[in-house]
Amino acid sequence: MASLVIGSAISTKVLQRQNFSKEPNGLETIIEAYAIQTANRDTVVPEKDTLHSAFSSSAKKYTRMAVESVTTEEQDGGITQMLVTYVGLTSSTGLPPPIIRLIPTAGEGVYGPPLVIEAEYVTDVSETEFLAGQLSQNNGLRVATLFNPTIKMPASINGVAMPRDPRSAFFNTPKSGFGGGLVVQYSGYCVLSMSCDRRGLFLVARNTYHEVQQVAQVTQGAFQ
Repeated sequence: MASLVIGSAISTKVLQRQNFSKEPNGLETIIEAYAIQTANRDTVVPEKDTLHSAFSSSAKKYTRMAVESVTTEEQDGGITQMLVTYVGLTSSTGLPPPIIRLIPTAGEGVYGPPLVIEAEYVTDVSETEFLAGQLSQNNGLRVATLFNPTIKMPASINGVAMPRDPRSAFFNTPKSGFGGGLVVQYSGYCVLSMSCDRRGLFLVARNTYHEVQQVAQVTQGAFQ
């Protein structure tokens, strides 16, 4: 028979149950149900992003789990049920592998198949660091003002190798003496879109990549 928790017997909070769940991208959620005195509710309820290790009454503490939300429901006898939702990772180190999807897409593909690559992954950097890591780059090629800057797809995410470019990047200019011609820059798989959501101590990033080749017509002497 379950024991009845009397309000006068609760000093701060009594942990009643704990439920775990895990998202496909590896991010984990813990929901802990507490009984607290209604009179103490305002002082007991944790702030958002409070660490599990700093608040939970569980015997096992997690330093990479943080409060995402709290709900309370007042009961009889001066008791309030409090549900605390933590989100993060129960492991002390490491990041889960990304979800990599190959999405057939009409109009995409240059030397490879017509597809878009989508990566959903968990990262422990800040929003500022995430954006700083996406600065425009030219894949080590010659900087060409004729073309839009590209953001190269990383070789790996969280230790998992991303698909390889169909061919090596290159930059071709017309030979001198032929009245100009086409300049071609092939960059391989580059960012098509980027987004991220803050979840506790982590970001859930969703990036898409597609194959990029840019072509421009130039006059003679432009690259001499």
